[in-house]
Amino acid sequence: MSDLDDIRDILGFEPYRGAPIDWEAASQALGARIPSDFRELINATGAGKIGYDTLLLQPFAINTNYDQIRRHHEWIRDLEIIWEEEKDFDPEDQTKPLIFNEPDIRPILWGASGLGFNLYWVARNDTDPSTWQIAVEPARGGQWEFHPGTATNLLLRLLRGEAASLYLRSLCTAEQHFFTPDM
Repeated sequence: MSDLDDIRDILGFEPYRGAPIDWEAASQALGARIPSDFRELINATGAGKIGYDTLLLQPFAINTNYDQIRRHHEWIRDLEIIWEEEKDFDPEDQTKPLIFNEPDIRPILWGASGLGFNLYWVARNDTDPSTWQIAVEPARGGQWEFHPGTATNLLLRLLRGEAASLYLRSLCTAEQHFFTPDM
């Protein structure tokens, strides 16, 4: 069974019946290829919410709360402003993870939460997107978390309680094991 099949078994979501997603246009809008596991996940679920709070974003979603492209550009703009303002701070007071100072590496948003965290790929130019790690940003301060593996693999490990995360730990509880599609 694939990670997507296991996620489907845990969350019990119905197949997505919305309009097909233009993944090529989405990749162009984000400036990078979108990992295939995420394309498969969103093709299966559409935009929606895991449990009470974790949002899966979809490129060009009609509901702007779930529009990956719009939210990505907003958050990246906000991060750039914050990181620019922090340049003169002592290094221990800066919130920008050092990895994003490396050339050709940047965050690309794919999930979010009202609890104050965002899920990103750590995108590396000219590398296979399936090799990107996942970053979790605590939007209200705190240390970023970094996780190996794909988006679907991380979600599955979180749902099973197999991945340690300060910000996403509630996903392992059975009461969070449902999916609400964005309608």
